[in-house]
Amino acid sequence: MNAPFQPSPKNLETAELLLINPDFSKNELGADSMPENHLGLNRIAGYLAECDHTCQVLDTAGRKASQTGPEDLGDWLNANADRYRMIGFHANSWNINHILRTLNRARGVLKNKKLLFGGPLPNSEPKRMTELLMDQNVGDIGLVQGLGEKIIEEILTKNRLIGVDGLWAFEDGQFQEGHKVTLTSEEYERSPFLSLAHNTFYQNYFKPVLDRGNLGELGMDVVFSSQGLDVNRGCPFACTYCSVPQYEEKMIELSPKRVADELEFLAREAGFFMFTFTNSNILFLKPKWIREFCHELIGRGMHQYFNWTAYHHPSIAARLDVSDFNLMRKAGMDTVVFGVQSFEEKILKLFIRPPDTPTLTQNILYKARKAKQEVTIDYITGVPGEDLDVIEKAFRYFADNDIECRNYQLKLYPNTRLQTMKMDLSRHDLVPITGNLAPELEAYAVVPKDPNPRAAQLDAFIRESNARILKKRPVRLGQYIVQTPNQARELLEHEIPNNPDIPDRVKLAMSIAIRAMLGPKKQTQRIDGMDPADMMKTIVLAGADAPPMVLAMQGKLRREMGEEKFDQLKKSLGNQI
Repeated sequence: MNAPFQPSPKNLETAELLLINPDFSKNELGADSMPENHLGLNRIAGYLAECDHTCQVLDTAGRKASQTGPEDLGDWLNANADRYRMIGFHANSWNINHILRTLNRARGVLKNKKLLFGGPLPNSEPKRMTELLMDQNVGDIGLVQGLGEKIIEEILTKNRLIGVDGLWAFEDGQFQEGHKVTLTSEEYERSPFLSLAHNTFYQNYFKPVLDRGNLGELGMDVVFSSQGLDVNRGCPFACTYCSVPQYEEKMIELSPKRVADELEFLAREAGFFMFTFTNSNILFLKPKWIREFCHELIGRGMHQYFNWTAYHHPSIAARLDVSDFNLMRKAGMDTVVFGVQSFEEKILKLFIRPPDTPTLTQNILYKARKAKQEVTIDYITGVPGEDLDVIEKAFRYFADNDIECRNYQLKLYPNTRLQTMKMDLSRHDLVPITGNLAPELEAYAVVPKDPNPRAAQLDAFIRESNARILKKRPVRLGQYIVQTPNQARELLEHEIPNNPDIPDRVKLAMSIAIRAMLGPKKQTQRIDGMDPADMMKTIVLAGADAPPMVLAMQGKLRREMGEEKFDQLKKSLGNQI
């Protein structure tokens, strides 16, 4: 059974605003989801708190497998909506179906509320989404296109939607068109640090573990997965499949000192020491920035206890010297992560990616290995007309060189350039990611109509390769690389406790992590690592009320197997329960 929803901070009985990230997509596929701190909502909540507004954040990540998550959230709102003056939702292509199901369940209590929406869908399709929500007949509606901090503060202060500049709104029967809202670089630099009071992961998972000194019933991967941190917004590139350029007209970034200050605060006050910079692009847009950042960490001694990774563009990372890779390694980054997306010339052209991507990849690999760093890349398959010979050659290169390859299937997102480009989709189905409740928002999974055994074999090959590569990678805690139990005990008993540069809460977190490594528990099941047999069972046994993506996969399996064999499999799996 799922635990009750727990907004943060917990000590508020009432608040002006509740910000919700409703995401049950992994739960609906039969897997537990990993808890997280939604950076965008956390940034907004922290900004509002500095402006003397009261706000709570509710993130549904971390829930157990369930087909009824949105309805459960609707029931929770039925019981708790009166505690809030306004309610806001983070909306994207994957959760709009969940939002609509939630609104439908809580329609009665929301009719007198002002409902706010932000995130990818309001940025991509503000007019269509406003119209879709107006048809739901729930409350007054405001959509933020762009960055929400300033505009939401104005909404709370005025207690109105119509008349707030930039807001798409429907209130008291009046409709108002909006426009993109931005922050200046100076405003961004002055923005507050991530608020621990509003950090749902810290409050519900990490802090309780530190307070009791052990993991309890939680898995190591739940508590000690990397924390996210954003250090810039926007993207200077024009990749056709990506919707990030719709959010910011130009890239704005925090200074290296400002980022180091925030990391130091989060380590000292929370005990966080493992970070992934989650910007959709680019830590390495300016080599000078990354060099200054590394020197900030090293100069403060923070490299002794920080681990971090970041996502990079290959054309930028390849320009860095081996000395830069060595500097990043010393500062705590031991894995280089960047987007390859394809090694095929026509697909790189379709995606507007560097035509020399294979050469750039070899360049980065050479420099990373010189600096004793690991390499992880992203690749997109399932592109109409792709050459499987090219994919096989690329996958074998990754496997032979111990490169982790995260293989993503092609998706089409609203208002991205890829939707306007010529692709022969005659042998593919476009399955709405948004589900049957919001097909007009035009986000699709691209699914082949006919089975392709070779493509499935290549996907299985790279998954097996990734498992082998990740199993070999040593655990790193700050500057310490843990390879044997004896070394772990030495760190636990002497090295870490006696290091004066490590904050006390980080020492506590590291000691809990080491004890967990010495006596590991079963890891929490994730959808990306879900046992294929369990996933197959979930899909085959799904009923007519299953999520749209599950039904689409079930339909594809029916076509591939034929009705008779599918029915036999369904009967066989049903008898196992």
